[in-house]
Amino acid sequence: MIKLKTIVILTLFIFVHLNVAAQKNAELLVQANRATLERDYSKAADLYGQYIKLNPEDFRGYFNRGTTLFNAENYVEATKDFTKTLELNPVYKEAYYYRGQCYFGQKNYNLAIADYNVILDKDEVSVPFLKLRSEAYIAQEKYSLAIEDLNTALSVDKLSGDLYKRRAELRVIMNNWDGAIRDYNSVEKLIPNYKMVHYIKGNLLIKMDDTDMACEEYKKALDNKVMVADRPFTDYCKQN
Repeated sequence: MIKLKTIVILTLFIFVHLNVAAQKNAELLVQANRATLERDYSKAADLYGQYIKLNPEDFRGYFNRGTTLFNAENYVEATKDFTKTLELNPVYKEAYYYRGQCYFGQKNYNLAIADYNVILDKDEVSVPFLKLRSEAYIAQEKYSLAIEDLNTALSVDKLSGDLYKRRAELRVIMNNWDGAIRDYNSVEKLIPNYKMVHYIKGNLLIKMDDTDMACEEYKKALDNKVMVADRPFTDYCKQN
């Protein structure tokens, strides 16, 4: 009877202890999340740190603190937290995403690409990771590789005006005026509120010695109150 009573007491003690610990964990997460929403990243990181001390094997604590440090642009410390996250959960896709961005922020482009490749090796048409890898290639001036990634992304997401816009910008860098104009034509359809497109197309057409078409684009830009088009319109169009 005494042994049974002892077991019951111990069971109740453990239950109460676990319940208090769970409540403490929940409170820390609520406070940390609130601090993050309020952009008090220092406070949020400290609260997540307290949570980690209580739960050192829970990858979510490291990941949450990592994203907080990432938002604070503390890429070095954020990288450490995402690395720990992946030690505890090697298949956590979001950790590769953020650690890659941390490496990018530190200009460690090869390491960023290595993280993006972990996901792309499993899902070669993941548009978010294709976009990220293309930016890393652009930073390395590997424009052809970046174009390949954007082409693949557009084969999946054919209605993404942002993808067409990024490829157009890259084609401008590569002096591919025709290709850039084709992409900006798609941007014009898919992002109708992007009024600068007519001014940009006008500039490209001037490079191609197509003054008449350029003037049409400058006129459309001015109709949309893109006043920066006034100077080239005056220089190239009013005299014709």
